[in-house]
Amino acid sequence: MFTSDTAKYKIIGICTSCVQSDYVRDIVSSISRKGVKEGYKVLLFNTFCDLYHNISYNHGEASIFDLINYDILDVLIIMPEAIKRDSISNEISKRAHEHGVPVICVDSTMDNCCSVTFNYSDVFEKIVRHVIEFHGCRRVNFIAGVKGNAFSEERIEAYKKVLAENGIEFEPERLGYGDFWDMPTKGVLEKFLESSLEFPQAIICANDAMAIAACSILRERGIKVPEDVIVTGFDGIELEQYNSPRLTTAAVDNDVLGEKIINAIDHMMNGVPLPEKIEVSYTMRISQSCGCKKIDPREVGDKILELYHRMNNSDGHEQHMFSYLAKSVECHTVEEMAKVMARSGDYYSWVCTNSDFLSNTRQRERFNNSFTKQMRVFMQTFDNKYKTGEVFDTKDLLPDMEQVLGRHNCLMFSPLHFQDEVIGYAANSFSPIYFLFQNTRRFINNTNQIMESFKNRQRLERANAELARIHMLDPMTGIYNRRGFYKNVKKLISKAEKQGVGVWVFSIDMDNLKKINDLYGHNEGDKAIKAVASLMTKCTAEGGICSRFGGDEFVAVIAETDGADSFYEKVSRSIAEYNRRSKSPYDVSISCGYKAGKPKTLKEIDDLMKESDREMYTQKRKHHSRRD
Repeated sequence: MFTSDTAKYKIIGICTSCVQSDYVRDIVSSISRKGVKEGYKVLLFNTFCDLYHNISYNHGEASIFDLINYDILDVLIIMPEAIKRDSISNEISKRAHEHGVPVICVDSTMDNCCSVTFNYSDVFEKIVRHVIEFHGCRRVNFIAGVKGNAFSEERIEAYKKVLAENGIEFEPERLGYGDFWDMPTKGVLEKFLESSLEFPQAIICANDAMAIAACSILRERGIKVPEDVIVTGFDGIELEQYNSPRLTTAAVDNDVLGEKIINAIDHMMNGVPLPEKIEVSYTMRISQSCGCKKIDPREVGDKILELYHRMNNSDGHEQHMFSYLAKSVECHTVEEMAKVMARSGDYYSWVCTNSDFLSNTRQRERFNNSFTKQMRVFMQTFDNKYKTGEVFDTKDLLPDMEQVLGRHNCLMFSPLHFQDEVIGYAANSFSPIYFLFQNTRRFINNTNQIMESFKNRQRLERANAELARIHMLDPMTGIYNRRGFYKNVKKLISKAEKQGVGVWVFSIDMDNLKKINDLYGHNEGDKAIKAVASLMTKCTAEGGICSRFGGDEFVAVIAETDGADSFYEKVSRSIAEYNRRSKSPYDVSISCGYKAGKPKTLKEIDDLMKESDREMYTQKRKHHSRRD
């Protein structure tokens, strides 16, 4: 349960994959609808592809399950058949139990979990009986799923059982395996049509997808359903609504499913342990493909129109995503990217990134392996506004979670990653009554690519900036070289001009560098050069420029208001102090000349440098004459 000083919320967590599919969406929506009605909040952790294959991309997808904060959950629902990787489902369940969170497993069984199972066999047997006993069919072919699959084999046994009870001999040639998909089904149907056996009166399919494929192939061959042959399906997928004729099939009553699960959770919240098993039966839907209901041309027209609108909306959203992708390429800052992202996603959404996302170094401490201890809001949309930059603890899932839960009943969390490199996650508020998860999937997929591209551009820009900076710096001393001087002195004289003041240009040469190199070695000479550069930099007022033009030659430029004598005195004192402390067998000394002016161009700077050079050499000759 989520608790704070001012609020308490009962939380149901759901872990699944492919919520955009009809099957998963309908189950999630039914649980969420009933849960919200009974006062629960729903946190959905979803990957937009199943995790069957052990590949890098799926490792990145699975990171979303590392985000779960079990401490705020009252119960966790897992859908292993959708996730399709038992090791991941088992790990989620294990973590939940370690935190004392009860687990409900939908459409599968797991150790120490309440299992919600569907009674397929009874209703499938009813469909077979309807075809054989009600319609009187004796030549009945069957298209099963994957050979050896438990669901498929169970339906084959029901088919054989009803045949035997009605005195019909099972003929192996009337059985084929369509693997639950349309393409294998086409091959099975071709064999049926080419068989030496008499043409079937009915074709029973183990699921709707194969039944729809069978209807399509038969129609291409000029064979009418149900006039020439009956076809039935099973599982009641959404696509069946757009098939003509509508299929006689079976489907789970999702309202009953949601009600049974939430009732069990309610009892658990009141101290009654979850049952070991919750069984939900499928319901047979008698329709047009067996001939029991007549085909209504108006219904066909309505469905075609509905399908057209859905396709049109989908195409519109796809165009919107193309625009999102195109605009993102022009973004160079997080603020620019967040603005584009906000206009492309859902009305209430968050894009949260690991706090080291744009850094060149990876933070070692992680939250459950995949995420940094703190996340950064890359983009948040709310009330037609957006914001960026807020940092929050990862365990909170979102900033101001109490306020978020007070406003939203259902939240979906989806992974952001490039292959197995985790970027962060996205969150969306969704309605359990109607929500286009497919659109969110497109947005997430595009955002994954956009974020990786943005990160690479940011790193490239930083690398280029660093190269440019290094290109302008003297490698020995770290102060500007000749190129860096001319690049940056423009800014200084422009600023001075705006302030109505001039600048001082200093020409500085080290004394006796050759003697130091000859007597004590070049390492000592380099040490002396670095010392002068460092002392000059410290003595230069903020906004001034120090540079090494080569060898022992230095140039400095400061604002006229800072005073030339003051600068020269500070440098001289600093050098004297350095000589006292360095305990070197030689003293570092300099000759200096300087001139003031109000230059507007680089040529005028050069003219001032020539004048200061003449003064510097005059001082240098005086130093030599003293030593001599």
